Amino acid sequence: MLLILAAVDVIFAGALAGAPAETRATDNYKLYAALLPLWAWGALWAAVGVLCLALAWTSQDRLAYGAATGLKVFWALLHLLAWAVGVLPRGYVAAAIWLLAAGLVMVISTVPRTAPTEGGQR
Repeated sequence: MLLILAAVDVIFAGALAGAPAETRATDNYKLYAALLPLWAWGALWAAVGVLCLALAWTSQDRLAYGAATGLKVFWALLHLLAWAVGVLPRGYVAAAIWLLAAGLVMVISTVPRTAPTEGGQR
């Protein structure tokens, strides 16, 4: 799962940092850029993606799951607040999707890893 999260976060980082002009002109991207430069948002998402990638191979993966969950909850709350104050008329949609993603990550993070048995099967 952490490998999937790493891919999602790094791809989203690229979408933020390398957004074309027509994308940067949308309400969402105007909001992001008003709060932080888009490259900084991209760096934040990339850092979490790299953390997920690095810890995917270890049994000490709580930090990665926590960072992945926290970032998605933060992103959801950003959209929810922007909707509440009238900046993003459909911000509640993005908020619901990101909260769902965060909840899924939280649930999956609680699934214990199983060790292979002698025959190599779990």
